[in-house]
Amino acid sequence: MADKLTGDLIESIEAPAKGAITRWDNDPKARGFGVRIFAPTKQNPAGIRSFFINYRIDGKERRHTIGQYPTWSTSAARSEAQELRKRIDRGEDPASQKRERREAATIKDLKDRYISDHLPKKAANDNKMRRNDEIRMLDLIGDALGWHTKVVDVHVGDIEAMHKQITGNNGPVRANRVLAIASKMFSLSLKPLAGENKPWRDAAAGNPCKGVERNPEEGKERFFSEAEIAAITDALSEQEDRASADCLRFIMVTGCRPGEAMKATWAQMEVEPGYWVKRSAHTKQRKTHKVPLSPPALALLEQLREKRKANDKNPHVFPGEVEGAPIAQIWAAWYAARDRATMALWKARDAEIAKLLTELESALKRPPTIEECKALAEQSGIALPVCLLDTRPYDLRHTFASVGAGGGLGLPIIGKLLGHTQARTTQRYAHLADDPLKEATKKIGAVISGAGQPSAKLLAMKG
Repeated sequence: MADKLTGDLIESIEAPAKGAITRWDNDPKARGFGVRIFAPTKQNPAGIRSFFINYRIDGKERRHTIGQYPTWSTSAARSEAQELRKRIDRGEDPASQKRERREAATIKDLKDRYISDHLPKKAANDNKMRRNDEIRMLDLIGDALGWHTKVVDVHVGDIEAMHKQITGNNGPVRANRVLAIASKMFSLSLKPLAGENKPWRDAAAGNPCKGVERNPEEGKERFFSEAEIAAITDALSEQEDRASADCLRFIMVTGCRPGEAMKATWAQMEVEPGYWVKRSAHTKQRKTHKVPLSPPALALLEQLREKRKANDKNPHVFPGEVEGAPIAQIWAAWYAARDRATMALWKARDAEIAKLLTELESALKRPPTIEECKALAEQSGIALPVCLLDTRPYDLRHTFASVGAGGGLGLPIIGKLLGHTQARTTQRYAHLADDPLKEATKKIGAVISGAGQPSAKLLAMKG
């Protein structure tokens, strides 16, 4: 029997001793609407009363819970049941949708999927430091959005707030890198996993990172002068860690990425004489890169071959301390070399600074550290130039390209030498490549303009 459910009626129904009893509503617009009264418990002595709607989909009976009385009034629950009935008559399945919603993927699930499905495909996965750094950026995303937040619930405003927060806490460049990773994460969510028939995020909702404005960035481009290159070369020749120093020298004469140099193997150098053939698994662009080696690079490799011990089975050109492994890092060697080179440049460029450092070295009876030089200069009221102290090993690669551009080599050739897959990556050197052209136009212009002027000899004859 069905009656119109009211608050008084529901409260008047005595809860059963065990199990539950059902009372149906007689509203024709909310077929299947009713209330369940459950047996009393210690937490609920009067027994819980819960509204629901029953319906059939594909011949199977379903039940969707609306909510508990009195949190839901009978009129509000009936109105909800009427709306649900409209959806059911259109073929929707509210109970299934609610289950999907409860089981929907979270940001934590999306992070795990990124690490297992996408990160192994990136070159960063081959570099432990870069891989760990990328995972730290994933953690920034989770902390900002909330690890238990449903992937389907994230919208553009959430991403903008995350980007702004990370910009304030970690800097504008870091925020842009995090945003790029977040964008890739959400692009993964638009595709279903194997065995799933629906993606984690509907294509209509799209990627919430799209359209979020990036922070402006100034590309850090540092090109060494001839004097700086000479100072760095001298400093590297005095370096105790020979494997790291030789690796830096190799980067200098090939323009390769530091990570590629560190992982270089003798087998890559022996595929074709005079060339370095980097297999796709060892390059950032994931493509085989064949590059000719310059005479200085070949001479360096020959020196390293001669220094190798007969029983040395390490396949890497720059062996690490672990047997069979390449060097783990080159930063310590770079810091030491750039400090030594900086002090040499200070002495060569400024007589006052040279005198100060010479006196300091004499007093210490050893070469001073950069910090000792800075401290004494500050006491003496002398400003020390930055020189090489803000440089990185990657600047050796920029310098290689800049020398080529300044020498008149075309950008496509420079791009091939550096292993760039996109022309816009090489465009940063366009202003350098223009310098020889400017000089050429000046010379040509001078000849042509001079041809249109009467010579001094001709003017004398007319006089």
